[in-house]
Amino acid sequence: MIGVTGGIGSGKSVVTSLLRDKFGAAVIDTDTIGHEVMERGKQAYKKIVEIFGNKVLAEDSSIDRKKLGSLVFNSKELLFKLNNIIHPAVEIEVDKRIAEFIKKKYKYIALETALLIKVGYNRKCDKIWFIYADRDIRLKRLYDNRGIDKEKAGKIFESQNSEEEFRQIADDIIDNSGSETETEIQIKNILESY
Repeated sequence: MIGVTGGIGSGKSVVTSLLRDKFGAAVIDTDTIGHEVMERGKQAYKKIVEIFGNKVLAEDSSIDRKKLGSLVFNSKELLFKLNNIIHPAVEIEVDKRIAEFIKKKYKYIALETALLIKVGYNRKCDKIWFIYADRDIRLKRLYDNRGIDKEKAGKIFESQNSEEEFRQIADDIIDNSGSETETEIQIKNILESY
């Protein structure tokens, strides 16, 4: 069980895709699960609408994550309330998927999450990989791939664990500042060392 963590824009998804495609790992992405638990009819959806009201809904009654995000982004109290809805729902689903993948006898299960430490997922993992990329590279990726400007990226960086915190808990560090091939070689070397 490998916890794949790092700040936004570091390339966690690149690493988990390589683990899946090149090394046969099962992958669990907490961001994706976080979106799934907010779908209409799911328990988190009901609680979010109950607490935040219809103002966070899109025209089709789904949760508009941009509206919800702008509501909670500058309010620690509202963010705390949202996290208390989302995180437990995500953890239940993560545990379910881990159990399924263990039954299927996957050699590696990769858990991709920026919140490994904050939510306590590190306790579920045998190894922790910190995915590192230079700050300027992360900023460029966020702007190019997600349209996130430098100011908003800075706020996101501040809300996540520091590089030092990630390094302290990491068993292995992958520098994802270079090419995908360079990253793949690092992954191969780490897996061979196990």
